[in-house]
Amino acid sequence: MWQKSPDHHSLSEEENRALKKAPSLRFRFILAGVLVIGIIAGLAINLIFDYSQKLADLSYDRLLRSALLQMDENVSLIRNEASIDIPWSAFATLAQAQEDRVFYKVESVKQGFITGYQDLGTPTGPSVLDEIQFYDQEYSGEMVRFAWIERYLTDPETADTVRIVLGQTRLSREEMSTAITQRAVEVVVFIALVAIALIAIGSHLVLRPLHRIEWALEERVMGDLTPLDINTPKETHHLKVAINHFMARLQTNLEQLENYTADAAHQLRTPLASLRALAENARDNISTAGTSPHAQYQALENIVKQCDALSQTVTLLLNQAVVSHRLQTHRLEPINLLEPIRASCRAQAVTALHQGVQLSLDCGLTTACILGDGFAIQQMMQNLIENAVRYSAVGANNATEVIVQVRAFEHFYRVEVIDYGGGIPDVEKERVFERFYRGRYDIAGSGVGLAMVKDIVDHHGAKIEILDTHPKGTTFQVDFRKFSVDGDTV
Repeated sequence: MWQKSPDHHSLSEEENRALKKAPSLRFRFILAGVLVIGIIAGLAINLIFDYSQKLADLSYDRLLRSALLQMDENVSLIRNEASIDIPWSAFATLAQAQEDRVFYKVESVKQGFITGYQDLGTPTGPSVLDEIQFYDQEYSGEMVRFAWIERYLTDPETADTVRIVLGQTRLSREEMSTAITQRAVEVVVFIALVAIALIAIGSHLVLRPLHRIEWALEERVMGDLTPLDINTPKETHHLKVAINHFMARLQTNLEQLENYTADAAHQLRTPLASLRALAENARDNISTAGTSPHAQYQALENIVKQCDALSQTVTLLLNQAVVSHRLQTHRLEPINLLEPIRASCRAQAVTALHQGVQLSLDCGLTTACILGDGFAIQQMMQNLIENAVRYSAVGANNATEVIVQVRAFEHFYRVEVIDYGGGIPDVEKERVFERFYRGRYDIAGSGVGLAMVKDIVDHHGAKIEILDTHPKGTTFQVDFRKFSVDGDTV
């Protein structure tokens, strides 16, 4: 049973290897948290980078717009020709970005190039009069941010359309964007590290209820299988309930083992004592002068009969142990109910004939599908048939037949074991399934066969009744639920 667990240095080599190979729930919890935080941090940094770029463009585009408007205000028509006087204030505005260079070009539809950098590219987008537009383009080996506007000029004699293009390199913009991104990334990384640290601490607190359950089990004395009575969170409540159910099943198994041991001791003690007494009696008769060979033969015959009875008892106890184990460890499966019934009838037919009883099977079915354990049902039928044969063959002149009958109803199959013996009084019908109860001690028996029958019937969710056979005798009637082809009980 459980004892105080030693530390891992005291574990066996095999347990240490298993401990090393075992996955860590805390590590998985922290790793999952780190991955989630990493993904969120990556998305946040990407968004920050985009935002910083847009913020830098927004700030410096205002300067570029202001300078372009100042240039636009100085465009006019002089003697039917477009002219511009570049104001120094426009370049003073752009000079706030000290590391950037400025490019410009002024041209008209009629005159073509007027002033500035003639090789400056022409905007590719559609033009909208009197509306400033922005675009990025590489010029002179650098990426340049351009702003441009088209203006329609008129006077009494002529009209012309003038385009002004003003560009500024992106060095200051990139510097501003990098500064914003770096500061924001530092904040995000700091928050991520703090979150990871909190997850590491939180994982310890989250797994603490599991350690409480572990400590509660380790502190128990040997043999203590009482339910755990500690407060646990909802997430570990089902684990606690499962452990309690497991300990309840283990307690039931231990009790059954103790009962089986007591049964075995009880069943073996009496025939062994009787066998010893018979052997001593045979020894005394042989040593006594004048003992006839017939008396010696009879004494040895009694010993043989007692050995047979002891063998039957041992077989019954072994079958009971096997059935008890199967009922606890094997799941019920779809089986043909007729197969274990036929096997039981074949196994008991010869024994019944030796006792002057004819065993017959009355069944018009070809198959009868139920959820069950074939071995357990066969043991149940053997006990019922053996019990019917035993009580039919004693003290009843006409009790020479035992009938096993199988019939089908709408929702269940009915199995009946019918004998014509002396019957069972009504006051004893409720007690025959009690362990060690025997209605008649003049007939050989152990008193555990029908108790095992009741256990098997209950495990299969079946129903058993004891009825009177007319004109006399007893009928054991067992109803098993049908199992349909689609996997549902009917």
